[in-house]
This record gives sequence, C-alpha cells and structure tokens, in this order.
Amino acid sequence: MGMLGLMWRLARLAAAMLVLGLGLYFGYPYLLGALGRYLVTEHPLAKADLILVLSGQPFLRVPEAARIFHEGFAPKILLTNEPKERGLDDLLRMGIRFPDSQEISLKILEALRVPRDAILTIQERPNSTRAEMRVVARFLESQPVKRVIIVTNKSHTTRAYKYYTAGLGSRVEVIMRPVPRDPYDPARWWRDRHDAKDLLHEYQALVDYWRLKLWELLGRQFRRAPAPVPASATARSARKLRLDGQSR
Repeated sequence: MGMLGLMWRLARLAAAMLVLGLGLYFGYPYLLGALGRYLVTEHPLAKADLILVLSGQPFLRVPEAARIFHEGFAPKILLTNEPKERGLDDLLRMGIRFPDSQEISLKILEALRVPRDAILTIQERPNSTRAEMRVVARFLESQPVKRVIIVTNKSHTTRAYKYYTAGLGSRVEVIMRPVPRDPYDPARWWRDRHDAKDLLHEYQALVDYWRLKLWELLGRQFRRAPAPVPASATARSARKLRLDGQSR
C-alpha cells in the first residue's frame, strides 16, 4: 500500500509539472506581452492647447507632432531640449559644428510647414524624464494651458504619463500620444533586440519612479506622526501632578 501511495503521489507531481510546463509554453507569450503592453499608454486625441514633444529621437516624434498640428488638434508645439552628446563641444572647439536635437527638431518642423510662430522652445537641458517634467511644469505656469498632448515613443508613454500627471496635477489634462511609426512591438518585444533593450530600460526607470513615490509617501506619513514625548518630560509631569495632589 505504501508503494502504491508513493507511486500515486509521483504521478500527481508529474501531472502537475506537465500542466505547469504546458501553461508556461503556451502562456508565456501572453505574460511577456502583458509586460510590453503595460509600458504603452494611449488616449484618444482631442482638442488641446499645446503639443509637447519630449526630447529624444526627433526623427520619430517630431513628424507625429507636426501631423497632429496640421490636423488642428492644437495651435502650438513645444520642443524641450536634451543634454548635448559627449564630444560635441570638443568638435565645436575644432570648428566643426553639428546641430543639436532641438535644432534638428526645428528643421523638421520647418520642412513640414509648421509656422515658426507656432513653435515654442525650452532651452534648459534636463537629463531625465522627471527633470524634464519639472522644467515643463515651470514653463506652463506662465502659459494659458489646460490640456496638453504629449508625443513620445510607445514604450516611454506610461512612465511619462505617471510623471506628468503627478507634476502637473489637476490644472493640466494630459493626453498621451505614442508615435504610430515607432517600431516597438509590445506583443513581441523579446524578438527584437532594440525592443528588449527599451523594455528593460523602462522597467528600470519605473523602479526609480516607484521608489521616489514610496519615499514621498513615507515622508508624508512621518510628517503627520506626532512627535514622541521625551521620557524626562513625562517624569516631570508625573512629579508635578503628585506635588499638586499633596498641596491640596
């Protein structure tokens, strides 16, 4: 009977392993696809006051901003800036000048017939999405903007949306517009080296975002907590109560 019981347990374990293996084999594309799809946030286009093109990859992002502009969704385009490429200043000192990312964006918009007076620029060079959001938030304080369309790469939209909704608050509505021509495929990202690199970068950056949010939450809880009463003060209060009672 003991041998039969052991064989039965082994058979159940083998069946469970088989079911688990089949589930992983047939289900892993869905699980991996869920990781890829989480990074993409897209909203229906609507009339806005401004189209914001996040810095980086202007050959993908800027033409989409121009298309949205020409379709009448917003009257202005805002270009941010990004840190200079390493070695660019060295070349400039040698008399060799290359346009930076913002200058390239301006040339693309000019070629796509976006009027210069419809283009706003920010000259600061933030080095992260969070820093860029802070620069944009300060800029928008002086602008009559209630709704903004943010154009960026597909895999960048979720993280950008989190930062901008947190930074702009309820005063500015955010519409995320991932670039349709972006080759990132959220359902099959592991089959392309560039897509896999983008996904890993975004999740690493999202960990930083969640870490910052956790620190902010803990900071608020710490500020709300009442300060502890020192033991010496408690002892003095007790002695004072005893003395008051004796004097009565």
